[in-house]
Amino acid sequence: MKMRILHVIDSDGLYGAEIVLLCLMESQKQMGLHPMLLSLGDTAVGPKEIDIEARERGLNVFSLRFQKGLNIKGAFKILELARSLESQIIHSHGYKANILLGILPRKLRRLPVITTLHGWTSTRLFSKIWFYEWLDAFALKNLEEVVAVSSEIQNNARLKIFGIHPAVINNGIPKLNINDGDFQHEFPELSKKLENKFKILWIGRLSPEKGVDVLIRAVSIAVSSSIDPCLVLMGEGEEGPSLRRLAEKEDLTDKVHFTGYCDKAFRFLPYFDVFVLPSYSEGLPITLLEAMQAGTPVIATKVGEIAKILGQGRCGTLVGAGDSVGLAKAIEEVYRDKEEAEAKAAAAKDLVFKEYHVERMANKYLEQYQNLISQNKK
Repeated sequence: MKMRILHVIDSDGLYGAEIVLLCLMESQKQMGLHPMLLSLGDTAVGPKEIDIEARERGLNVFSLRFQKGLNIKGAFKILELARSLESQIIHSHGYKANILLGILPRKLRRLPVITTLHGWTSTRLFSKIWFYEWLDAFALKNLEEVVAVSSEIQNNARLKIFGIHPAVINNGIPKLNINDGDFQHEFPELSKKLENKFKILWIGRLSPEKGVDVLIRAVSIAVSSSIDPCLVLMGEGEEGPSLRRLAEKEDLTDKVHFTGYCDKAFRFLPYFDVFVLPSYSEGLPITLLEAMQAGTPVIATKVGEIAKILGQGRCGTLVGAGDSVGLAKAIEEVYRDKEEAEAKAAAAKDLVFKEYHVERMANKYLEQYQNLISQNKK
């Protein structure tokens, strides 16, 4: 019988963790396994973006909706569905699923649970996310296996406090149809504004840990030089209104452009001169791997696995987190030395195909599954 894996996630959009999960499931299906997606959510929520995208990719999707909070009945519903689907292993993605599955005693659950820590990106003490990550760490003790996508997450102090020592499995992506996107056709008015400008792209969720405010300030500094930069922000999030106010304050309304969420935004990477990732905290960001595969020059902060992925600067330009002056200088360097930037981008493209492919990731997870299922039979 094909190995049956139930992936569980409470998703609020199609971001890095969701893309990794969908790519993993597709690769598992190609390997002859039977991956299934269980989408969690509040009772008032209908089909989610990940549900729709998974079905479009030909993946099996199930959903459970129940009241928010520490819902013990919800935890039992997950377990009941997993058994009815004859799942051999549950793969959790995110703190909500971890907490619900972690409150069930192992003897009662019986099915082995592996979880992937995709983010753990909270930078603000006592924020909602920070609080949930502490609950998550407590719940992880009751799961059979914990995997981190980066060594920074693996070495997180909260995990050490609870005696949790995750394995590391790096994210991977398939070969992408990078040239499918026609930015000028899909954004005709914006493309006119970007003509003859030095085009900077950022993709992601507009949230505090992403450091987009630092990038806007860096563009403000760079404007004083002769490079005439324009920044395009592709994404949505709670920081959107404050970032728009910051752009106005810095007198950058004609330099900073918000497109909102864009499906498969990686398609537009070749149109831009540089991709910038100014985050304060990251695991192993998918947008970075996409930019590397596209051959677009990269500037990124030295957080998470980023310095390692970029070969300590061999495959892209590294800057310190929160350093708008350093970031502005890096933008100017990419502009003034295009040959060097393109050489780094070429090295990055070679590296991502060798070390960060989805098949490599899927094979490592399969090893973990097989070990857990074997141990569970003893």
